[in-house]
Amino acid sequence: MTNRPPQIGRTHRQVGMIALLAVIIALIGNVAAFAWLRPYGILRDLGVLAEAREQIHNRYVTDTEDQVLIDAALEGMLDALGDQNTEYFSAEELARFNEHVGGAFTGIGAEIDIHENRLRIVAPLDDSPAWNSGVLPGDIVLEIDGEDTWGIDIFDAMARLKGKAGTNVTIKVRHRDGSTEDITITRAKIEVASVRGYRRDPGNGFHYLLDPDQKIAYVRLTQFGEKSYDELDDRLKALRDEGMQALILDLRNNGGGLLDAAVAISDLFLTEGQTIVSTQGRAEQASTATSTAKTLLPDLPLVVLVNENSASASEIVAGALLDNGRALIVGTRTFGKGSVQQLLPLGDGSSAIKLTTAYWYIPSGRMIHRKPDAEQWGVDPSPNSFVPMDAEAVLAMLLKRREAEADDPYAQLDGPITPQWLRENLLDDQLAAALQAAQGRLADGDWPTVGVGRAEALAEPTEEETLTRRKQELLDMVEQIDEQIEALKADESRGEAERE
Repeated sequence: MTNRPPQIGRTHRQVGMIALLAVIIALIGNVAAFAWLRPYGILRDLGVLAEAREQIHNRYVTDTEDQVLIDAALEGMLDALGDQNTEYFSAEELARFNEHVGGAFTGIGAEIDIHENRLRIVAPLDDSPAWNSGVLPGDIVLEIDGEDTWGIDIFDAMARLKGKAGTNVTIKVRHRDGSTEDITITRAKIEVASVRGYRRDPGNGFHYLLDPDQKIAYVRLTQFGEKSYDELDDRLKALRDEGMQALILDLRNNGGGLLDAAVAISDLFLTEGQTIVSTQGRAEQASTATSTAKTLLPDLPLVVLVNENSASASEIVAGALLDNGRALIVGTRTFGKGSVQQLLPLGDGSSAIKLTTAYWYIPSGRMIHRKPDAEQWGVDPSPNSFVPMDAEAVLAMLLKRREAEADDPYAQLDGPITPQWLRENLLDDQLAAALQAAQGRLADGDWPTVGVGRAEALAEPTEEETLTRRKQELLDMVEQIDEQIEALKADESRGEAERE
């Protein structure tokens, strides 16, 4: 026998509805009262915004659409945070964002960002159309197909660089040495191997033993993608089976990628229970990733190469290995890209804000992300292992490396590869220092001094360098004004021609 629920009559329903309505009114009243009683209460401030909107609608000289005002208010609110990774997406921009995230990776193959109102190449991917066409890390993109990039937003830039495979896009870049160049790139589907050696073999594979006698291996990781961990794991196992005695892991010009890949790759070198990275935010629950028992190479001498274009996931790996005393870090301070964003829908979901909710921290507690006017960010090399390379030296080294893909300098090598040979033939002071460090560790059991100290490497730029940078910013602004003047003259000329 089952118990039947009591019948609810009409009177009961009415009483229940009245009680529910009373609760809702009370809640609304409490929230409103709380907001009003806060310093400069939210409702009072929103009232000022509503009043400004009303005055614009009633008194401004021309009619203005409500959505334009709302979009501008939201953009201004987020701009006030001074965070280039936090932004408002209108309905149109959100649709473009979703298209980019969900679409195929077809384009020029480069990590990009916005730097001082200009589009910047953080790093072109190896063997990508951008790399093969001559685009270099740190290049400032001045024009895309003849259109100026001043003030461009990141998704507009992505949309203009993307396109069907086989189509061309022409960009005008300013290299780090100040020279400018027009580069035409044929777009393609980007499929770049994450793991590369120091030179190609006849079968279009790679050589990995930089010093075959001492079994010092070299592996360059170009990105942190879905396959990067598996590719690196397979390669390291093969090298271990070949008797590898030391490893140089090159993360230079690696713009990052997936957080999970960075954690898994760090785990290859760390013993169980060591901190890899943590995230902390004001509203987000702090989280920490730690290493597991899946360590592949727990004590192999390890040198990690980084530079100012090693970003995001690269910084996580370098920071984890540095702070846990697992590797010698050689090169220069890293890029400083270590923030966590969430996409938060607004209203009916047609618009959204991308909001920075947390920062990444390496095990020592140092924040990776570079804030405006910060004196510390990213990951610094190990003591006495800073190996600075100025813009001219980096450009020469990258051009030499590209030439080496076709004209193999190793073919004329008489004897083993030495640090001096790398400096003279590949113009790569940082790789030379890494090889010197690995050889010294195997010989003496200690890491030798291969660079300069932190204080010397991070010395403040000279007044001349600061003024030169400011001059370039002003020249960019003058160029914009000149183009506007020329456009006005062209309009006037067309108008006069039509009147005649």
